[in-house]
Amino acid sequence: MTAGFEHAAVELREVAAERLGDAAALSALAVAAAGAIGMPPHAPPLVKQATGSLVVALLCREGHVVLHAAPGDGVCLVDIVARAPAAPRKGLEVITRRLAGHARQ
Repeated sequence: MTAGFEHAAVELREVAAERLGDAAALSALAVAAAGAIGMPPHAPPLVKQATGSLVVALLCREGHVVLHAAPGDGVCLVDIVARAPAAPRKGLEVITRRLAGHARQ
């Protein structure tokens, strides 16, 4: 039997706009989350910005870490997929801990 994938997501609210608007910091956070899970990335994080939103996507060998941020609204959706038996919750813990002083779930 082949192992499947595990999925974890959380929407963080009331995050400081300056934290969610910092593409470099969010990119580093995605890399740290992937490291906590044990997922090697394929390449550096991909960052896309549009009016009112910022997306950071880290594609990994066996999953992904994606942060969808709306700095003006103080909201960030974190989506992590990892191939079992890896635990995507470990990555969520890294991200929520680093944004903890700046967010409410």
